[in-house]
Amino acid sequence: MEVEEYERIAAAEDHHWWYRNTRALMADLLRPWLANDQRILDAGCGPGGNGAWLRSHGRVVGVDVAQEALEFVRARRPETTPVRASAEQLPFEDAAFDVAVGITLLYTVHDDVAALGELARVVRSGGAMLLLEPAFESLRRGHDVTVHGRRRYRRHELARLAALSGLRVRRATYAYSFLAPPAAVLAVVERRGTNPPRGAGSDVDRRALDQVFAPLAGAERRWLIRHDVPVGTSVAVVATRD
Repeated sequence: MEVEEYERIAAAEDHHWWYRNTRALMADLLRPWLANDQRILDAGCGPGGNGAWLRSHGRVVGVDVAQEALEFVRARRPETTPVRASAEQLPFEDAAFDVAVGITLLYTVHDDVAALGELARVVRSGGAMLLLEPAFESLRRGHDVTVHGRRRYRRHELARLAALSGLRVRRATYAYSFLAPPAAVLAVVERRGTNPPRGAGSDVDRRALDQVFAPLAGAERRWLIRHDVPVGTSVAVVATRD
């Protein structure tokens, strides 16, 4: 990921509607497996905001391959222990964590099968893993280039990868369904246009849309408590190790 993008994320992740809603969605999806005094892994932690809220449930370790990201964690998220490592080769013992989360993690790694295998390895029996990844290759845009995104997933693809890693898939659904139509339009426009200037591919700075998207995100999240959605810009998978 570009260094400038880590700066944008660090500046926005406490108040931007997407980050706030993603943390709330993570809490909803993981609720049956969250307790107190747990060992929690935030894999691909970036500047650390998405995993920092998990501190109320135990000890959080944030792993990222980028030193720039971990500097933000050290400066802004003292509740998270930063570790520099690749998700494809985690420096932890088997069954070291009760819960592992990966938010737009597999999307960026060289070998997503290896990374998912490592996440499965370090989750204890009875523990849970949550993945939230960008969905649908047809929605690829300039932002994917900015954050070095390598691939996007369909729901059945991500669920199959989790199952192949030895985990039991408990939930697989799309999310951010209300973003799919505008994202599809933007993807078409970008493909037909010229290359955007450096930094123009970032989605982080578009805070003016908070008042529109935040209520829609809240409504979808309430629906997702009991139902899946058939399309979205993200796909979420919750899986456990039996």
